[in-house]
Amino acid sequence: MDLNNLTAYLCPQSPQELPRWQPGYAWLGGGTWLFSEPQPQLHTLVDLGALGWNEVEANQTGLIIGATCHLSQLKTFSYPSEWTAVQGLQQAIRALASFKVHNSATLAGNLCLALPASPFAPMMVALAAEYELLDPAGAVRTVAAKDFQTGARQTVLAPGELLRSVRIPIEFLTWRVSFQRIYVASAGVAIAIIAAARCPKTGQTRLALGGSLSHPRLLTFSSLPELAAIGPAIDNQIAATTYLDDFSASRPYRRQVTRVLAERGLRELGSE
Repeated sequence: MDLNNLTAYLCPQSPQELPRWQPGYAWLGGGTWLFSEPQPQLHTLVDLGALGWNEVEANQTGLIIGATCHLSQLKTFSYPSEWTAVQGLQQAIRALASFKVHNSATLAGNLCLALPASPFAPMMVALAAEYELLDPAGAVRTVAAKDFQTGARQTVLAPGELLRSVRIPIEFLTWRVSFQRIYVASAGVAIAIIAAARCPKTGQTRLALGGSLSHPRLLTFSSLPELAAIGPAIDNQIAATTYLDDFSASRPYRRQVTRVLAERGLRELGSE
């Protein structure tokens, strides 16, 4: 879609050239959402494409994903064979959209958009990812994935702040993962998502709930919980009134399918 209200396009060549942030500015990464609907509040796009922030790096600290890394890069990157948790990331990519979108969309952009139906946010929470945030003045801070999204289309980002990179700690990349999702077929919008991860050595389990809530929620267990216990555990931490209620699915239905998907995920993790 043409954004006819735009009056300026900026393309900084280095972080030092990032402009002083003003109302009406927007960071441009892949642009797959930005150009999908009118943006009357914007007058200037700041393209991040020339900053060289499209890295995918496997090192001794974990997996580093740059701000402008396209999803297609994550699909084709050669990961260490012992990084079993990457399977969950790959499943989340396939759940998002077609390969055409994968060639343009970025992981960071999807996380910053903070839609409840994002397949990536729960997976990042389950794998204890950390986000490096950068403001135009050069100040850097790190935020845990579980604390980044605070609601539907809401994050902890300050005006002008951007998500510079994502890091999944190496100790979580060898965990077993399960990605479960149910969605409205006619729209492709998820109404419940479960990202579950289990440490093969200790049995420690992390369960991230998304899709049915305004933002991901995390449950942790010292060992793989019994299937009969997971429903009560979810209800104990998430009030029934917290679930979303809209044209896609009712609040009671989202609550029920969340419990079902959680059981499926844990059953898959326990099948080794």
